[in-house]
Order: sequence, then structure tokens, then C-alpha cells
Amino acid sequence: ENFVDECLEAASYDMRVGKKALVTSSPDEVNLEEKQSITLKAGDFALITTYESVKASDRIAGHIGVKSYYTRKGLVVLAGLQIDPGFEGVLVLGLFNASPRNLTLDYLAPFCTVEFHRLAGTVKRPYVSGDEQKRGEIPRADKDYLRTLETQTLSEMSSSIRTLSISVSDLT
Repeated sequence: ENFVDECLEAASYDMRVGKKALVTSSPDEVNLEEKQSITLKAGDFALITTYESVKASDRIAGHIGVKSYYTRKGLVVLAGLQIDPGFEGVLVLGLFNASPRNLTLDYLAPFCTVEFHRLAGTVKRPYVSGDEQKRGEIPRADKDYLRTLETQTLSEMSSSIRTLSISVSDLT
């Protein structure tokens, strides 16, 4: 669903930033359709849905990668890099901003690419998708886990180290 010809590449399809996101630096889910963009601070981890919804048959598998534009800016995908045969719904991708700068993702911007592969035969045990992803949502278990993470961004760690260094200098 939500296929557009402009996202079709020679050997892949570019998936676009979807309607929902959740970032470690904020406990609230972001509605990107309303907000129009999300900024990941240096060191932030986020869960982001794709705008497109996939329904793979039991003979099709997909491989997910980050668009090179974002890779060069330090964005790393930390989610399963495969779409299993039988999968149905939006993709929920874990993204990490490994750069020392903030990185903004705009709603509907192509941010990852998927290669689809026809298998030699049908799989015996196709993937069974949960209802949440079929509805375009981030699964509750993923939201709960992300909200329990106690992380600092790279900027916050740098500031903490600077403060610690000054404190140690003061002691000597």
C-alpha cells in the first residue's frame, strides 16, 4: 500500500518515513503526519514506521538497507534487516544516530530501501504478523521496551565527561 512510482529504483523500492515515531529522548509517540519531521539528537535511538505497508507472499522475502544519503550522515538501522515471507504491515525500524550532529527525518522522505527477492519455492512456515503493524502502529512491546531505556545522547555524555574532568581537576 502507498506505492508511488517515484520510489521505484532499478533494483529496489525506497520506503518513506511513516506516520509514527518514538525516540529515546522523548517518552511520547510522535505523530509525524502532524509534526512533519523528527530530529534525532546525536546518540538517539528511534523506532520509526514506514509509510508503505508490505504484504509479502510466502514466496517473497525482502532485504532492508538505509539510503546511502543517510548512511553518510551517520544513520544506522538496528532492526531486523529482512522482511520474511508472509509478513504483512508497516515496517518498524530501529534507527540510531551515530553522528555527532542532529539528524532530521522529514515525513514521507525516502529513508530506507528494500530489495524484494522471489524464492525458489514457498516457505513451510510463513511469518505471521501482529495486528499492530497491520494497523500501521509501533507494537506495544517495542514502545514499552524503548521507554525503559536509560540512555544519554553523545552530546549529553560529552557534557558529563567535561563536567567530570573539571571536577577532577578541581580536586587536584
